[in-house]
Amino acid sequence: MARVIPCLADCDGGYFMIGWSRPLAELPALQHNIHVWAVRLDDSSVDFNRELISPDERERAARFKFERDRRCYRVAHIALHDILRRYLPSDPPCVSFDIGANGKPSLPQPLASSGVEFNLSHSNEMALLAVTHGREVGVDIEYVKEDFQFQEIAERFFTAREVAAMRGLPANLQRQAFFKCWTSKEAFLKAKGTGLSGALDEVEIAMSSDGQVSITGKVPGWSLAALDSIDGYQAALVVGGAPVPICYYLWERQ
Repeated sequence: MARVIPCLADCDGGYFMIGWSRPLAELPALQHNIHVWAVRLDDSSVDFNRELISPDERERAARFKFERDRRCYRVAHIALHDILRRYLPSDPPCVSFDIGANGKPSLPQPLASSGVEFNLSHSNEMALLAVTHGREVGVDIEYVKEDFQFQEIAERFFTAREVAAMRGLPANLQRQAFFKCWTSKEAFLKAKGTGLSGALDEVEIAMSSDGQVSITGKVPGWSLAALDSIDGYQAALVVGGAPVPICYYLWERQ
């Protein structure tokens, strides 16, 4: 998928992000692009007393044991509502989402008739929201923990071919390969709405010409893209149909 946003280095708060930009006043039409928004969950400008999220989301946030987890969930969902309002024909003050059989949220009627599709993922202190029109979409972001014992997870959830390909890489690239593969699989499951109850679709792990890990989707009718860099994270996007350009945006509460 082509990149259409100029590169930007953003080191505020310890993040380093290439390819992400603050949005223009008028966003490109969703019919011709996929928009992916990066949300910093440590954003101190968010006023929890003023922002609107649905009663269901407030209840779910309250269930988290730790305040940090409650904060991250609230910021991610405040951003979700704020961003979606930019695409909807009306300006609803708050949306109560429909939830599919495997937990995938979607817009309720009559808002669903707009054709706007979205998917949200968050990990550690970052969230990603993918928004498109008229096609299924799934996004996944994972914080790359340097002490995470990924080999056991790979043995359990990856195919034998994927495990062999990962092990065939230099040792310093195997962790990167695991997280690239894992986020790709999660994005496939989220796009298809199957969640963890579905099969983890096969992807192909290889070494690219520049000495980095390359992941290729092998599921007919779906397109996989590795997303632009956020320091310390890996992320992937899957959409139904052929690839289209991706616009990369940084969310700031207006």
